[in-house]
Amino acid sequence: MATFPVEVVSAERQIFSGTAKAVFARSLDGEIGILPGHQPVLLALDIAPVKIVLEDDTIDHLAVHNGFLYYQPGDKLIVLADIAELASQIDVDRAREHKADLERRADEMEDAYVEASVRKAEVRMRVADMR
Repeated sequence: MATFPVEVVSAERQIFSGTAKAVFARSLDGEIGILPGHQPVLLALDIAPVKIVLEDDTIDHLAVHNGFLYYQPGDKLIVLADIAELASQIDVDRAREHKADLERRADEMEDAYVEASVRKAEVRMRVADMR
């Protein structure tokens, strides 16, 4: 099967660089799967997991917290994320504690901030379980 280069970059650092058979993500408009030869696309990403199917059929899972996905056939797929973490780098206990703390303090903070922060913690825990 054909492959294409993939890079995932956060505001802080490069998270992933490799070759993939497929990438699956959630945009603000819904789920998308990218295979070699997919039409060009630029999407705003939601707070959600990203799944990368590698050349050897292993799968890397990432927690992505907003950003953009850009794909140009013959070029590469790039994810530019506000925050992104590989499943292997996620501290599940820390995410669980952070979520519980947010839920306890929800009355003291803005609803939108709490909701987004809780979603981020939930995505981290879900992606970490995919290891």
